Amino acid sequence: MNSTNTALIPIKREDLDTYKQEITGYLKHASWQADANNFKTDEIDLTFLRGNKALDMNQTDELSILKNAVRISDDRILLSNSTNYALNAIREGYCLGRHIAHLYEKSSGLEQLHERNRNHSIYQSELPEFHDKQQTQAAVLVFTAANYITYILSQHRAEEVSAINIDFGGIPEVNINRPSQALNSSLYYYAAYLERSKVVTNDLELLKLTQLYFKRLSEEILLRKDGLKHTDFFTNHHYKLEDSEFIVQGFESQTGATATSMTFNKVRMEQIIANKEAKHMFKRYAERLLCFDLKTGKNPMLELGGLPSVTMADGKPGTGKSMLIAATATILQEKCEELSIPFLFWPLPENIISTYQGGSAERAMEWFRPMHDKNKIIFAPIDDAENNLEERTRKGVSAGVRELIGVFLRNTEGAYAINNGNRLISLFTNIPDQIDKAVLSRIQSRVSIDGAKTKEDFIDQDYIWWKKYNKLMPEFVDANNPANYEFMEAQTEITSLSSLHHGAYEFVNPEVKDIYDQTLSSLDPKSHDFFGTFYANVQKKYPFFSSRDLRNIQKAVDSRIIDFDLPEIWWDELDLFFKKDYDTKLTMLRELMVQNMGQATFSDIRLREALFYIDTAVRINETGINREIEERAKEMMINRKASEMV
Repeated sequence: MNSTNTALIPIKREDLDTYKQEITGYLKHASWQADANNFKTDEIDLTFLRGNKALDMNQTDELSILKNAVRISDDRILLSNSTNYALNAIREGYCLGRHIAHLYEKSSGLEQLHERNRNHSIYQSELPEFHDKQQTQAAVLVFTAANYITYILSQHRAEEVSAINIDFGGIPEVNINRPSQALNSSLYYYAAYLERSKVVTNDLELLKLTQLYFKRLSEEILLRKDGLKHTDFFTNHHYKLEDSEFIVQGFESQTGATATSMTFNKVRMEQIIANKEAKHMFKRYAERLLCFDLKTGKNPMLELGGLPSVTMADGKPGTGKSMLIAATATILQEKCEELSIPFLFWPLPENIISTYQGGSAERAMEWFRPMHDKNKIIFAPIDDAENNLEERTRKGVSAGVRELIGVFLRNTEGAYAINNGNRLISLFTNIPDQIDKAVLSRIQSRVSIDGAKTKEDFIDQDYIWWKKYNKLMPEFVDANNPANYEFMEAQTEITSLSSLHHGAYEFVNPEVKDIYDQTLSSLDPKSHDFFGTFYANVQKKYPFFSSRDLRNIQKAVDSRIIDFDLPEIWWDELDLFFKKDYDTKLTMLRELMVQNMGQATFSDIRLREALFYIDTAVRINETGINREIEERAKEMMINRKASEMV
């Protein structure tokens, strides 16, 4: 949740005990007189929730959550562990909601209005305020309960529950006229889903349905919050439940706290052969993330412009992409432990694409939700990105992929794309040209992963393999060492990209070089006119080039300008930098940035990054066409050979 300066009011567990008997009664018997008009609309039909009873819509219906829990557990004596866990979460949630609703009643003056209403001494002019405050109190109760239930259940059997697909249609009505009506109606419709939807047959399905139901319930309250009155008595006070990380901050959903880091194999950058530029850049990304300031919730590196929010690494299969993911996560985890900062390794789930309509979008939103947490460092890689973020215009692309891409685009640029400088989303792919064009336009930094290319690279890759035999049996490997070469010498870590890129830029695409030469013939590359003309000429040839690509080039230039190592002593003595306040960190980094520029000029860096970005973008755009040509040529060759054999 967003950080706040408001003191947290503690809520003790014994405060909730006051309401346990009352809420247990609702779990035994939830009754409600449903409104027939709420069950069927043009979009959805929820009349199945009324069952097959010969029941008039104006009659009160009664259901039991506990009886359904016993049925689902298939045990008349004991509930299954997960069903019991879910029911306890529901009871605790509603107890918490009742308690905070009671605090609202006392602080808002509603308690006195209730008393005078009972004594028939309330004024006619006070009745609107009385009803408005009752409605807000009911909303506080239901929202707090639903938010807590969703929070608690998201931590229980998370991976198994995420694989469950349930067709959840929504809630026919959410009545918040009074707290008692809010309690009865919300628990009645939950019980109706358990008993009559026929989608809950075991405890895992119960967990899934419970999460979906109460998440939707909290969302319904959020949609209505702007219409509520006298809410300050709730939103101005923030609460924390003891022995828990759960915080109530007005009508805000608890996010991020439930996400737990995925396990991964630890890998060192030294174990990755070649790929010097990729290793260097991801080491830089890690260091820049670690400059995040927990107190202010900001990152000075983001302010300096050197921390991209979305990056991409592409290369052939087997060139080291998965190892690079693990190596980056290893650096971040170990450094976060030294700095006492929580770390979240949060790769895109393999089951993100759902076969149910809307399911993929829901899972994608769940994946993005923890990335708004400002209390940890987050690394979110997407391996084999071409599978889940495939070009939407390609034939046969599923609706689930389209849903995922829609959520990805909204959360990486635009109103939803809140980036505090503590997260990094990185795409890794074998086939970048198959990734959706809109997704590619969000990439602010790109790097190629080519794997071993030189003789020395292959020697070192072999060395990492066979040296284990020498540890077990010296002299077992009887091959001669290479002449004039020390093993792993070629894998020495670079200090900056300038050490790799010097001299004139070497173009991959001759047509991009032609555009550059044509512009260069009439304009000085140190002038703003040159870049404006060059970009316009690129767009004429390649219409996909847009203002967003220009912003990405600008981001790449920012990143190169602050391409420097943090002094080793800063890691050894954390008080010298990492324990400083935000403004001091920013000043120290600016000084390093100026020192790092050395002989390089802004114009030189700007030109190289512009050429590299455009050259790479064109390469990716044309790779797909070249691949189709190669496949067609291969088919023609096979047909010719087959004809010759016949």
